[in-house]
Amino acid sequence: MSKAVFSVTVLGTASAMPLHGRHHAAHWVQHGAQHFLIDCGEATQYQILRYDLPWHRLSAVCVSHLHADHVGGLPGLLTTLHLQGRARPIYVLGPLGLKAYLEATLMGAYQLLRYPLYVIEVWPGKEATCLWETSGLRIWGFALQHGVPTVGFRFEDKQTERRVDRARVQSLGLSGAELAQIREKGTLDWKGACLTWDDITLPPLPPRSYAYCSDTVYDLRLVEYVKGATMLYHEATFLSSQQQRARQTLHATAQEAARIAKAAGVQTLLIGHFSARYKDPSPLLREAQATFPATLLAEEGKTYIIEHA
Repeated sequence: MSKAVFSVTVLGTASAMPLHGRHHAAHWVQHGAQHFLIDCGEATQYQILRYDLPWHRLSAVCVSHLHADHVGGLPGLLTTLHLQGRARPIYVLGPLGLKAYLEATLMGAYQLLRYPLYVIEVWPGKEATCLWETSGLRIWGFALQHGVPTVGFRFEDKQTERRVDRARVQSLGLSGAELAQIREKGTLDWKGACLTWDDITLPPLPPRSYAYCSDTVYDLRLVEYVKGATMLYHEATFLSSQQQRARQTLHATAQEAARIAKAAGVQTLLIGHFSARYKDPSPLLREAQATFPATLLAEEGKTYIIEHA
């Protein structure tokens, strides 16, 4: 069985100010037939249209926190879905205060929605919380440290069953009926030997995962939540030369993002949420790569495939 498409399209890489052609935070995640939005800063609608993403297929929006550069575009997006005739429900997952924010902005604009809107507020403790589960996907939420209630997210394949090794079955010459028997009973007497299900199957595909950590201070507790992720997105607002400013604003440096990635043993680190002081973010990339070479710059409009190397 082939794995579902698993990808992330970056729509925004800016921090508080959308300068230098960069837009506020938003990532579009596709997992098979399901589509999700992580954060919805100002101009997210524009970016969705610009990159021709199927917003009519959006299942849920995951909001990290209620700072304007991460949630300011959400009321407008929900309104547009209404105007486009959406009928099926949409879910919005995020921290405490999210429901009050949406009620105030939508009601203040006299906007009633034609479709059901379900707002699920979470406040993770020391353990990650499962926020979404389908036959092939789980979304976990975990606490970030940013001065206001803030949630990180981890999208992860659910563990699959062992897969039939078609080449092995063909080499043995097993019929469909014999394959069905071994699947049902677990064993099959075959030419004087006992074949088991494990003998004709391959191990489950390793779970792929995408973890999103923005905004947050440098926090080693995150290692447990993002451990072994196929791709980790971690904010890298500042260079280490601005570490004091990072502390004051409860953000992280590129080097600190790399240290989290290294400690967690992730496959790839994606950095973004760049301060407006950096017109060219390449120094942030170089700083992170000095600690964790498998680092990429988040680029707006680029789609990153979540696959094991």
